[in-house]
Amino acid sequence: MANKPIKITFKTLTPLWTGDAWGENREIRPSSIMGSLRFWFEVICYFAKITGDRNYENGKLKDDLKSDEFKGKLLKYGANFEGLDKALANWKISLPSRVFGCTGWKGWVGVKRIEPIEDYCFGNKLNLPFGVAVKKDDNNIKIFQVKNEYNDFINQNYSGSWRKKQKEFRKEYSIWYFANPYFYGQFTVTFEVEEKILEPIFYPLLAFIEKYGFLGGKWNIGYGRVKVEKIQIKENKEFKDYSNWRQEKFGFSKFYKDKKDKFSNEKEIFSSFLQDTSNWGDLENNKSKVIYLKKHNMKQNTYKDIIKELIKIKSEKRFNLKSSRKNNMDDEFRHEIYGTVKKGKKEKIDVPQGSKIIPWIYEENGQMKGGFVSIAGILNMGGN
Repeated sequence: MANKPIKITFKTLTPLWTGDAWGENREIRPSSIMGSLRFWFEVICYFAKITGDRNYENGKLKDDLKSDEFKGKLLKYGANFEGLDKALANWKISLPSRVFGCTGWKGWVGVKRIEPIEDYCFGNKLNLPFGVAVKKDDNNIKIFQVKNEYNDFINQNYSGSWRKKQKEFRKEYSIWYFANPYFYGQFTVTFEVEEKILEPIFYPLLAFIEKYGFLGGKWNIGYGRVKVEKIQIKENKEFKDYSNWRQEKFGFSKFYKDKKDKFSNEKEIFSSFLQDTSNWGDLENNKSKVIYLKKHNMKQNTYKDIIKELIKIKSEKRFNLKSSRKNNMDDEFRHEIYGTVKKGKKEKIDVPQGSKIIPWIYEENGQMKGGFVSIAGILNMGGN
């Protein structure tokens, strides 16, 4: 086996937030970067039918390696990459867990170091507001630049206790809060990657995330969009530029040599699980194992202006869905698709809190543009 040091320079297109359990964001956390890479690879494998419901239990991969027993099996296969991967496959460990690890196995990818490479690191460089509220009945926007403006508005327009005032405010408005401080600039991540997964897995995953995915958290306000500025590979103690890495094809067949017919080229390219759509209903469809993309024509070309418009569009669609669907089960459907801060009732399954329709800001011909990415199909993982 050969772990290869790979240094990747990222540039943020939108703010990057990798907060800890206390909601503080003072560093770019390796666990957050690795978690994002793994999440998107799991989504890709699920939608490309590399994994299926058989691999999941309660929405999570059920891979678990009994290390002592596994080590004994290695004598049969050998301790090189091919032998280890074959042993993992025969142990029924899914490809995402083979690449990123599971109980008893650390995986083929790790983060060694993360370094900001500009003077500016954390703060509010884009002068983002404290929050943006959209009135549900007429879709008008209110911008609260600082928290005191938000508090004053609620105090002046609603009566009763503070809790009651907030409840009345939320009946009338949908509110999005902008996490601050955030990282905005350039940074490098030095990965250690098993050399034999670079071309078939690691580089295509980076290309996918650059175009469609997100790193870190706060995706509901469009945070986490990045561009890969440069990739360098360590050769003879020096990092050398590598430019021929972008490709929209995964080499899944390399990991399933006994099932080559299952993985035709058509199943190995992004287009097999990505679909552009003009129909908003496609974004809300929670049955299709597809990532839907919807682009919007807008004159704005800065993150702050684009995200306000996307929030407005999303709020209107969420409200329209609520107006057209009346019973409790339909409320659960809306919460699953658009997210909620409410907790599920004890007698029911927990309601997922994260939105599956994500504001998507991307770069095209040197300009920032906006749209939405829908991953509603992940609601079906493991029969959920």
